[in-house]
Amino acid sequence: MAHIIFSQVSCAGILIDNETGGPVEFANIGIIGKGIGTVTDEKGRYDFAVPDSLSGEQVKISMLGYKAKTFPVKDLQKYSVVKLEHSLTVLNEVQVRAHKIKIKVLGNNTKTTIVSGGFRKNSLGSEIGVKLSVKHPQTHLRKVMININANTLDTLPVFRFNLYKVDEKDLPGQNMLSQNIIIVPVQKTGYIEFDLTSYSLFVDENVFISLEWIKDLGDATGLYFSTKLVGNSTYFRQTSQDKWQKTNVAGIGLHAEVAY
Repeated sequence: MAHIIFSQVSCAGILIDNETGGPVEFANIGIIGKGIGTVTDEKGRYDFAVPDSLSGEQVKISMLGYKAKTFPVKDLQKYSVVKLEHSLTVLNEVQVRAHKIKIKVLGNNTKTTIVSGGFRKNSLGSEIGVKLSVKHPQTHLRKVMININANTLDTLPVFRFNLYKVDEKDLPGQNMLSQNIIIVPVQKTGYIEFDLTSYSLFVDENVFISLEWIKDLGDATGLYFSTKLVGNSTYFRQTSQDKWQKTNVAGIGLHAEVAY
């Protein structure tokens, strides 16, 4: 029997700040829409394999607060150090009005332990998210909540919280954040709330919220979240810079407390 061997090359290097020379941690780097990518570690290091057949594809490097870079994979293979430039962040104006505050929970509000779901692949940059139906302008995102049903990791997981605009295909589009929001649960399993009030997140229309797997602490597919069989659809992507997909089978139990 003949065996076919597919050749791969390694893309490895360090991502640094153009001004300070310091490492850029937890940046997304990957081949656009091809399911191959990773996230830089605390020292800005990245290392991922690319099949020769994709050497002509475009790789994208992106990080909140920096200008994204896009170039052919074959060019990235030549670099041991990649520099990122800072981007100018324009903050949205928030109007303060005196009125009675209303509190509501948006997303898949569930604490069931009967149905569970989670990350489909153990790849850095893998994300799961839900759409929030925002009905009022200047809606304030106050908390994000999850319920971890099972966790086979030896340590606490580390997530990045992301907030996306809705694009023309009704999928997560532009990231609306200007800084990293890192979530480290205080316990391995159970109901967890994370306070977002200090980030002043206000939205006027529908948005997506997601959890991103950014640190290699074990097999992310061993994490299971409370999930609704009938709920808002789950949106996911397999790794950094991959295309978003939607599943209507079950709604991951990711939800947010908002005020308006």
